[in-house]
Amino acid sequence: MSKAQLTAFFVKVEADPTLKLRVDAADDSSAVVAIAQGEGFHFSPASLARHLRG
Repeated sequence: MSKAQLTAFFVKVEADPTLKLRVDAADDSSAVVAIAQGEGFHFSPASLARHLRG
């Protein structure tokens, strides 16, 4: 489920310039996760790190 949530979140980020600015300005992966949770997506900082590594 985390992978689907991550993918959906990044699709939304790419479609929403304001959200993209917030994510780009985030200090760390925990801040990105907090933004995502505020948007209704649920995944952990560890899942985010794995996703970003490819």
